[in-house]
Amino acid sequence: MSEIKNDHKVPCAYKDLCNGCQFLDLTYGDQISGKIFELSELLKNAEIPYHGKIQFVSAGASHLRDRLDFSLEDGRLGLYRKDKKEITDLEICAQLSPTLQAWLTEFRTLKLPFKKASVRLRVGPNGERGVWLDLANIDIKALLDEKNMLHFLQQRSFVELGQRRKVPTWQGYEFKLKEPEARPWFQTWVNETAVPLFCQVASFTQPSHRANKLICNIIQSWVGKFPQGRVIEFGSGIGNLTIPALASCAHLTACEIDGLSLEGLEKTLERLPASLTSLREKIEIHRGDFQRKLLQDFANFDGALVNPPRSGLMGFLDPLEKMAAEKRPKFFIYMSCFPESMMTDLKRLKNVGYSVNDIKIVDQFPQTSHYEVLALLQRK
Repeated sequence: MSEIKNDHKVPCAYKDLCNGCQFLDLTYGDQISGKIFELSELLKNAEIPYHGKIQFVSAGASHLRDRLDFSLEDGRLGLYRKDKKEITDLEICAQLSPTLQAWLTEFRTLKLPFKKASVRLRVGPNGERGVWLDLANIDIKALLDEKNMLHFLQQRSFVELGQRRKVPTWQGYEFKLKEPEARPWFQTWVNETAVPLFCQVASFTQPSHRANKLICNIIQSWVGKFPQGRVIEFGSGIGNLTIPALASCAHLTACEIDGLSLEGLEKTLERLPASLTSLREKIEIHRGDFQRKLLQDFANFDGALVNPPRSGLMGFLDPLEKMAAEKRPKFFIYMSCFPESMMTDLKRLKNVGYSVNDIKIVDQFPQTSHYEVLALLQRK
């Protein structure tokens, strides 16, 4: 389950300075117990009955992350300190996978002249390197004009700039910015078949390739408990949960607000592995703000798969409260790394006749107070 024994602690030279990890003073076993206890208390306080055992699923106690957002400030590249609003300059980090650590080490040889910036480093499933520099417009212009730094970076990685994720392209004498480009920066899974997911370096994905496989296995297994089900998915993003769910259901309606994410999903569907091309015939994609208003009728679906933002499902659940009990979907699969807002939604689902049949913690964020929760609910 873990790269170290549960009674050991992960060593870190920055543990007294960096605020990135809150639990380095605890053994991994104590972290596991603490997260299970916290989730149990949240369920109890929200008056959500669950009589089973919370399963804790882990890919390891450290070195999982294949992407991380760093802050650059006054020459320091890292994460904020515990004691003051200042950046801890990180040369190494126990959160990073070996391939991401190697990328950080090489990236740090480039001394960026900007006073302040956000930097995302990412490695793809096959070791591809990417960097997203979120800079002020004046700094983006300076970088384009200076040229040498961008040449250095592009010889080593794929580069995206600014909030709009523009791609600098060399025109022979100067750099020009072109529109965002979707590449296979992440992957999902159907059984043991890896499916490349197309997105940007700056796109939201789960943080770890290894931990994500555990999530995909759970989703495919749970959807498979309801053979030939028709599923509506809220927050499909680039398709990380969509693809394993598609493999186990008769039809899936994917709902997402972000246009770039949907472009990535469509590209993923176009380039599915040969053994999975039939999945294209089972999906329908809709774009819209489904937290405000759901245009689809829940009565047309056997189940819902949801992975909402921090704010939770909000208006997505409103139609359920107006439906006859027998017309509501038979099951809900809810995934969230924000257990507090998740409890609010689970309580609403309980009030319209759903009960929690299974709940798991997937520890994507070892050594920190954060964790991913997956819950399977069924209509009574």
